[in-house]
Amino acid sequence: MTAAALLVPLASCARGGSDRMAMDSGVIPPGLDGGTAQDTGMTGPTDTGVGPRDTGVVSDTGVGGSCSETPCRLLPPQCGCPAGQGCYLTGGTERTCATQGPEREGQACSGVTACQAGLLCAGSAGAAFCSRFCNSDADCTGGPGSICIIELSDGMGGSIPGVRLCSAQCVPPTANGCPTGMACSIFGETDGAMRTFTGCTPAGTGGTGASCVDSEDCSPGHFCGDPGTGDECIRLCTVSTGGPECGAFEDCNSFSDPAIVGGTEYGFCF
Repeated sequence: MTAAALLVPLASCARGGSDRMAMDSGVIPPGLDGGTAQDTGMTGPTDTGVGPRDTGVVSDTGVGGSCSETPCRLLPPQCGCPAGQGCYLTGGTERTCATQGPEREGQACSGVTACQAGLLCAGSAGAAFCSRFCNSDADCTGGPGSICIIELSDGMGGSIPGVRLCSAQCVPPTANGCPTGMACSIFGETDGAMRTFTGCTPAGTGGTGASCVDSEDCSPGHFCGDPGTGDECIRLCTVSTGGPECGAFEDCNSFSDPAIVGGTEYGFCF
């Protein structure tokens, strides 16, 4: 299955036991293409406002040794490239060695080699960030919302075997962990382990109560839903801590299907 088939809105929420509003999933760019999603000429900011974190990426350059993959290995520990270089996707399934970029996992990026070794600059123009290559959840060390789930398109309707991307670890009510201007959304698998995870998605400027068509119209920390009076931007909150994000006359409500990531439950203010 492709990543798009795995990503669904996690839950809906109810007001007064009747009015339901669907939690819009936003978009973790589906079918990420190793040459299309990155090679767009985008000029995303490098100062994301997100503090650098230790990515745990170890680059084994393979200098003086052998590499089991040709010309190089994408998954950490990487091999096959000279010291100071990383293994990158430059189009479809083509791999190449290039001087590694400075951007860390979760930071905004622009260009094929903008990220450190072991990471891929993926997304759409103006909404791309560095994501970690993985083969299993054990490779994703960002936090409970980060799992090995995003498949990479081979450009021919299939996916690149043996390598995926980790979803982004982020905090939905604050978008902490995402590049500045992007939102943190919650997703769930449609089958298999039915895992819940987070991802950084495009966002707009609409605040609480602003009209919207989808969640990309809303500012980070909000989603587009219908409380019974038409679609509007609704603030996300942390149920587990009593919803400090909500206003004085609002409660932090659970979704009909609880949105729980790593033991923390998220809901909506109403």
